[in-house]
Amino acid sequence: MPFHENLRTLRLARGLTQPTLAEKAGIEQSYLSKLENGRSKPSEDVLGRLAQALEVKPEALANGDETEDRTRRWQRAALAAAAVLALGLAFLLGRATAVYPLSFGQVIRGADASADLTLQLRKLAPDGLEITMLSRNGPAGERIFMRGDADDMGKLDDYMATVRKRYGGSFLNIEVGQRVPGRLQDFSLEYQLGNAR
Repeated sequence: MPFHENLRTLRLARGLTQPTLAEKAGIEQSYLSKLENGRSKPSEDVLGRLAQALEVKPEALANGDETEDRTRRWQRAALAAAAVLALGLAFLLGRATAVYPLSFGQVIRGADASADLTLQLRKLAPDGLEITMLSRNGPAGERIFMRGDADDMGKLDDYMATVRKRYGGSFLNIEVGQRVPGRLQDFSLEYQLGNAR
């Protein structure tokens, strides 16, 4: 993963805003923005301060661990595939489960799902950010996996802050796809539900 993507991913994974990380590292927020957008390269000193603020080794921040990154992607893909399979089975069997709390019959009859957490998380998405896949996993459905597209990564930051503020918890894994001009940028998130609802 390139430095600028690695920097952004690590910052988001730790729940830090750009101003907060810039302050911790002793650099200007505008400079941090340029680093995250790939418009600037850090000096050795700045790299060291950013690594210390993010609690990682400078080498890991500069290069990322390709093998570890690939392993994490496979694990996330396997988890996402398992979640999709479980969701499909829940719909086909028509059972209320922790993955999707409405049965297939309820959905066909147009049941009101406004109280459902998965729908509430979709509704929290601002304009320009679309959640295309959302599933719950774990003993009480406390882990939530999301995929989507955004026209601006700032909207993803805002969305994650809103979810944390409303439901507590934290984002365990954040993966942002490579930026392609003229297309929406894809992302995937793993969220650990908090106690507040």
